[in-house]
Amino acid sequence: MTPRRGVLPLAIAGLLLLTGCASLARPRQFALSGPEQAVRAAAAWRQAVARSETLGAARLLYDARIRQGIGSLSGTLAVSTDPVGATITGPFGATLATYSDGALRGEKFPPVAIEPEPLLWLLAGVWKGEAPEVKGFDGDDALLAWSGAVRAEAVVNVPAARFTSLRIERGGKVLEAAYPGTADPWPSRLEIKDVSSGSTLRLTLVGREPSR
Repeated sequence: MTPRRGVLPLAIAGLLLLTGCASLARPRQFALSGPEQAVRAAAAWRQAVARSETLGAARLLYDARIRQGIGSLSGTLAVSTDPVGATITGPFGATLATYSDGALRGEKFPPVAIEPEPLLWLLAGVWKGEAPEVKGFDGDDALLAWSGAVRAEAVVNVPAARFTSLRIERGGKVLEAAYPGTADPWPSRLEIKDVSSGSTLRLTLVGREPSR
């Protein structure tokens, strides 16, 4: 099937721009947390951040599936974390887009500037920055929130100290990300939805190796 013209730019830009994000699961109810629960949630976030900072330089290979409306596209996403770079190729090896020097470039859309760090945070299943506000608990999961120019919310499983979903909002645009698989140590599966366009991107980690 030939993908609609807007599928690839919207889906990839949605991944790299990090202009918004929310849990892909149905809405949940998070009860207000007490001081002890808030301390546990903050400790779990710090542990998740610390774990992400020990990942080291790596080359990552993903099976990528992009969908918008009736259009779909399958390919491969190859990522280098240091220096940060990425290439998306189609099923027959044709280069569809590249990320380098802080910008995504493809033949069918203008360059998109994006800092390398947020891209790595998303792939690592974590959100850094200032200490978050603990909004509440639902079972073992805590809802964390960050304010500022980029607003973010995350659901973190406290016993495992792992993000299960992430919501990022910037400039009126929203992305939703979920991590339904395991992490060893990189998340094995990543699902992203660009709420404004309806495009989705599913990544499955199929290979990784140290780059140094």
